[in-house]
Amino acid sequence: MTESIIVVTDAPDAADIAVINDGLRAFNTSQAGYDDYKPLAVFVTDPVTGKVEGGLHGGSYLGQMRVDRFFLPEGRRRDRVGSRVLAAAEEEARKRGCTRVTLNTMEIQAPGFYRKQGYEMAAKLECAPPGVTRYLMTKKL
Repeated sequence: MTESIIVVTDAPDAADIAVINDGLRAFNTSQAGYDDYKPLAVFVTDPVTGKVEGGLHGGSYLGQMRVDRFFLPEGRRRDRVGSRVLAAAEEEARKRGCTRVTLNTMEIQAPGFYRKQGYEMAAKLECAPPGVTRYLMTKKL
């Protein structure tokens, strides 16, 4: 067999990313014996226009729901909108049989918000520059 070529890029092709995603998913399925991945999104929409203003997205897989991104514009960060969005995602995760939720956040984002929602820090990663420490947070459902 010839030696592998290693390529670093900041503009990966979607088909190349699919090779990695599909390969890992096939491996995981062969080891776990099943594949139950299902995307999840909870949107906050403008009451007048119906346009999406924020929310969260992620997915459930093998008993865990993962929040990939969660964003609310400043004007929607009141009236417990964030708490309600997260609660809706957690309820859907329970319906899917998930027993845990995980997410990543930074010191400059919302670790305090997640703690108020019952999340615990699973890992703290100090990163440069100062102030952007990363946290892996989790909550048992």
